[in-house]
Amino acid sequence: MADEFFSADLAFFMERRFDWARYFALKRGDDVNTAEEVATYKTVLTTAGEICRDIADGAREHWHEEVRLEDGRVIVPPHIQAGYDKLRAAGLVCLPISPQYGGYGLPMVLNCVFIEMLARADPSLMNITGLQSGVAVDIERYGSDAVKEQYLSRFTSGELQGAMDLTEPQAGSDLGGIVTRATRDGDRYLVDGQKIFITNGGADVHLVLAREAATFEQSKGTTNGLSLILVPKTLPDGRPNGMRVSRVESKLGIHGSPTCVVDFDQAEGVLIGTAGQGFRAMLDLMNNARLGVAAQALGIAEAAYRAARAYASERRQFGGPIADQPLMKSMLTQMAINVQAGRTLLYHTASLVDTAVALREYLASDRCPPEQRVTLQEEAERTTSLVRFFTPLCKYYATEISNHVTRQGIQAHGGLGYMAESAAGHYHSDSIITTIYEGTSEIQASFALKEMGKGALFAALDETRADLERLRERHPDLVRQVTDGIEWIQNSLPALLPDAQYALLNAKRICEMVIDVVVGVELLEQGNLWEDKLVLAASFIHRRMMAVQMNARRIATGDATRIQRYDAILRL
Repeated sequence: MADEFFSADLAFFMERRFDWARYFALKRGDDVNTAEEVATYKTVLTTAGEICRDIADGAREHWHEEVRLEDGRVIVPPHIQAGYDKLRAAGLVCLPISPQYGGYGLPMVLNCVFIEMLARADPSLMNITGLQSGVAVDIERYGSDAVKEQYLSRFTSGELQGAMDLTEPQAGSDLGGIVTRATRDGDRYLVDGQKIFITNGGADVHLVLAREAATFEQSKGTTNGLSLILVPKTLPDGRPNGMRVSRVESKLGIHGSPTCVVDFDQAEGVLIGTAGQGFRAMLDLMNNARLGVAAQALGIAEAAYRAARAYASERRQFGGPIADQPLMKSMLTQMAINVQAGRTLLYHTASLVDTAVALREYLASDRCPPEQRVTLQEEAERTTSLVRFFTPLCKYYATEISNHVTRQGIQAHGGLGYMAESAAGHYHSDSIITTIYEGTSEIQASFALKEMGKGALFAALDETRADLERLRERHPDLVRQVTDGIEWIQNSLPALLPDAQYALLNAKRICEMVIDVVVGVELLEQGNLWEDKLVLAASFIHRRMMAVQMNARRIATGDATRIQRYDAILRL
């Protein structure tokens, strides 16, 4: 299997599963040369793939090297700095930022491709560059013109890196518990408090979510009254700001990614966006980060699958390669299908993100004719609703898949996979965190359930049915199976509606059912364009529609008394 990072599978999503002509027409008008634009993007990603392959060669031998804290300075391992320097020299940092500030304006679907490739090479380095990009995107979207001029070109040049400061000892997933205080002082803010588990906490620029001092008591315990403050490590006059890294964490994996405790003591900063509405601005960064973590998880899983397949092809037992053993062949096949399925959901969702952005920009321009406005506005709202629904599904699905695939990677290597120096073990250790940061799998399932309650589930199923009708004539048996899956989902819903606790108890189950039918249809769509995908689609649908039926029956035949049994077992 060729070791291409910008693989045929990734190129397929770019070249054949996204409507570039419509995207550019909405964003910039009909005079765009679509072929030239796509060719430029492909060149960027091909170059990025080559650099990622080079970075991977230097990273795998240094996995155990950890970040250090010396005299208040965060020191990353040499291979991390070397990898970052390669990306910076090639101009491959902050790719989504607009060309006005030195970026490529890379759409979400292609930025996910880049993240996946980089995570396959070195997930620690991906964390650093991913946050750098995410912070820059939030500054571009919500910062004043002066702030954008001051910072963005320095982000795209690689001079500055960024961090997102949310978590506090008492405020993890529940950001209403934030007590870091932001006090307005003229045109500036003074920030006091402590943030923990801050990825890339030694960065030059921090976006800090802090509670407005003026409304501190009234807003305490809620996400109201939170402001987003840009806090630089060094003030414009060269003085160090009132912030310091007091601790660097030692972790099970991603050792080259700094995870820090950051203390703020009258640290000076500037407001990003509107005072008291920082949570909304931070949500943009968090949702983009969730798609980024999904891409990171798939990159790790891809690396683990390739390593397992290569080892199984070389390792000989009982007279032949262990890859020829039926159970090993089955395990490797499931690894391959799972990675493809996670990738399918991610790039389908990323495409919806880009479509929604293009529609909103077109509607806000003077190019949109009045007779189109109502129809396009409805499409934009429907697409945005699907994005809100699919984003937590992506994060949940891809990261759980990554944990499973990397664990199977250890199994494929046998005892060697359990050794401390084993790359298979490293992949699994790195993958574990993806189910936790940016919201645990359980939080993602509950978020998706909340969006279902707003009607997103029915919109997604309606869209899926419409896609199935186009495929019915060519693939009648597979379409019938997926259609049956949709019916099983709908039949299970009445059991969830009367009891919110029972619905939450089954949040993962209903999420997996929806994912299975959406991915099944998308794989069938891909099979129409690439014959290799059709075999994969058939295997996925045969297996997963049975799982949908089983999950639906479990939901329909159960009730909330299960929670009482759990209380008894746990002696609560």
